[in-house]
Amino acid sequence: MTPNPYEPPTSAVELRSDIVDRTQRDEFAESIRRFLDESITAFEFDELVDNYRDSQDSAVRFVAQAVWYHYDDCDDHLVSLSKPEWDYFQRLLLLLESNSRVQSRNSRRWSVSQLVALCSLLGFAWIAFHIGWSSGLLLAAMPFGIISIGIARLQRPVATHGPYDQLVFPFKTLSDLRATYHAVKFRKTRFPRHIQSRFIRSPFMCGVYQLQFYLAWLMLSPLALASQLLPATETHTEVIVESSANVA
Repeated sequence: MTPNPYEPPTSAVELRSDIVDRTQRDEFAESIRRFLDESITAFEFDELVDNYRDSQDSAVRFVAQAVWYHYDDCDDHLVSLSKPEWDYFQRLLLLLESNSRVQSRNSRRWSVSQLVALCSLLGFAWIAFHIGWSSGLLLAAMPFGIISIGIARLQRPVATHGPYDQLVFPFKTLSDLRATYHAVKFRKTRFPRHIQSRFIRSPFMCGVYQLQFYLAWLMLSPLALASQLLPATETHTEVIVESSANVA
């Protein structure tokens, strides 16, 4: 996970191109607005988002990744956002309407957690060697799942964002946000309060899905531990505000 709760945790967005694809930005912004005004459902929106994940425009790629974390692609539903999420979508629309670019860099962080994962994986291998391949192996994996869950929590980076970052992200400062608002004459859409009480699934079903997730994690802990041998990846995203750019 990344320090900013709205930032995609392992974004693949990089500054591969400085081209501003005005057509794609406008079309994508229109698709987002259709989702926000309840003209289309999450499944329909997800199909539209797929068209932009591999865009040559860094801002379009970033927004395509960012919005994915705010709807469900397993259960179809109309838009269901909190007020902070709605405001975040407005800033993403602002980004698409501007000529700003997105630059992301990934940093890899080694820590003692990789050593713990290695020792745990070797411990499981020793147990597996002695008891053989049987149903008991799944039960033997569960204690190592607890270790893996603990490692995952330890690998969360310490929050370093400022007090206003959640109000301006993906923009870096209030000045950048304000300047972009004025440059494109953007008008923010008011938050429809009736969607605040809307939920995708009941709290009971959320609990059931979460229980299934953690049970799978416990039983398949060797796979999780193997992935945790790799260094933790942190993504740092920055919007480069520009009044003009190479427009396609």
